[in-house]
Amino acid sequence: MSVMMNKELLIRMPSSLYEETAKLCKKRYVSISSFVRELILEQIESALTPAEQKIVAEGERQYLKGKGTKWRKVKRG
Repeated sequence: MSVMMNKELLIRMPSSLYEETAKLCKKRYVSISSFVRELILEQIESALTPAEQKIVAEGERQYLKGKGTKWRKVKRG
């Protein structure tokens, strides 16, 4: 199974960051493009699920209605 690669990204970064990225990729034996794809995929997979997004949205609505918990009332360890 092959995946068609038909989109390109132009990423501008400081030379020092590029050099560190290139060293890391060389150490891992991966291309910079592959490394960036892996990082993006990790971010997407760690994003909130639709159910979690609904919970956050409901919490935001409750907060805007003034139903949140005041931070001073929360007991901390």
